[in-house]
Amino acid sequence: MAKAVAVDPDRLDREARELFRQLTPEPTTARDRNDRPVTIAPSERMVDITRRSRLIVVSDTVAQAVVALLARRGIDSEIGHVHVDPAENDEQVLGLLVTLDGRPAVVPIRPAARQLRAYPAVDAIDLTGHEPLRVIDLPADAVEPDGWVGAATISTAVAEHLTVPT
Repeated sequence: MAKAVAVDPDRLDREARELFRQLTPEPTTARDRNDRPVTIAPSERMVDITRRSRLIVVSDTVAQAVVALLARRGIDSEIGHVHVDPAENDEQVLGLLVTLDGRPAVVPIRPAARQLRAYPAVDAIDLTGHEPLRVIDLPADAVEPDGWVGAATISTAVAEHLTVPT
């Protein structure tokens, strides 16, 4: 039998925030044949690929923290697969699976988003063509100067709209 591991949402939130600060890869420093330092900027394509993959990791880490915080409130949720929220852009982020008005819903967890949208839970990655069931505005004062919105803020805002099992 697998041993249950305690999840520390504060630690996960800190880790996600640090990863969020590193979405774009830094230039690499190296030495040329003459042992002179040179800076090599990553290609535009590498920047895009790295940013997209890191965004998935950040959203997964935030989603883990949100699931743990919702569980403390007695609200069932889980992390689904990646989704593209058409209201944001074409980047994939992890979806939080919840029950909204008695129906399965997915909330894409996009780091630094000022709004969250709950969509009908679907298997498709791209949510284009699906109207949001609910738009959840996050408090403006909860946005940090670097754009970060913490897991506690997200879980509190989402919890106000979820169905609690009876």
